[in-house]
Amino acid sequence: MKYCFIFFLILISLTAFSQGPIDGYMKNGGEADFAFSYGYDHYEKYFLGKVLQDTFNRTYHSASLFIAYGFENNLGFVASIPYMRADKDNKGFQDAQFFLKYRPLSKKMIKGQLNLILAGGVTTSISNYKISPESDNPIGEKPTILEASTVIQHNFKSGLFLMGKTGLSYKIRPITQVSIPNLFRIGYAHSKFYTDFWIEGLFAINAEANDLPFGQQGSTSLKFGGTLYAPINNFFGVFINGSYTPWGRNVSQSPRLGAGFVLKILPKTTK
Repeated sequence: MKYCFIFFLILISLTAFSQGPIDGYMKNGGEADFAFSYGYDHYEKYFLGKVLQDTFNRTYHSASLFIAYGFENNLGFVASIPYMRADKDNKGFQDAQFFLKYRPLSKKMIKGQLNLILAGGVTTSISNYKISPESDNPIGEKPTILEASTVIQHNFKSGLFLMGKTGLSYKIRPITQVSIPNLFRIGYAHSKFYTDFWIEGLFAINAEANDLPFGQQGSTSLKFGGTLYAPINNFFGVFINGSYTPWGRNVSQSPRLGAGFVLKILPKTTK
């Protein structure tokens, strides 16, 4: 059942628009996961400030590489590198994320195991893509964001798990802004499949209304989604997932679909 858990690390690598690369699992020392994914996002409605506008018709295609590596059992590194295409003039590598994870507490309990994980890292643009207002269909806003997260997860012996995450996101550019991301996830990991459901709330403090999508004023949103993963063997698996944003501020009201595969590399002594 353990190798099913590797998928949990890649859920956010599908898109730069939701969640984050930090979850409630740690890699063992010397282990590495590589996740390759494709995402499709289409919307016709967008919240400019709190006002829902229905004059848009935009589609985004994204591809992503996600890497997770364990330096040791309680210390790891994760990175997400996305590529996005809106149209022929708005495409390129978007905003990469690099984080360190540390687990100060892992406590066995009668019905499972409780983990506390702390993480910190940076999100930054890695290509010179066009932003608003020079483009009316940008793929991002070229941010630099410092983020700290705290994760609590309980893994039950049955395979059920509950996870909660909160933290602080401090945007340095293009504007200075503080956001508070919160995430709750419930899931089940079995030797033959993995599934989960999550709900995320993101609150940007003192965000003003955008004139255009990705108008650099920060987003507040409520999102939910789910995942289904099937391991083929100990080293390879495939997945599909989806999400929807019903409400927000400076965010699209859009469904999203994703699919991909995972490669796992184990230390020679554990293969």
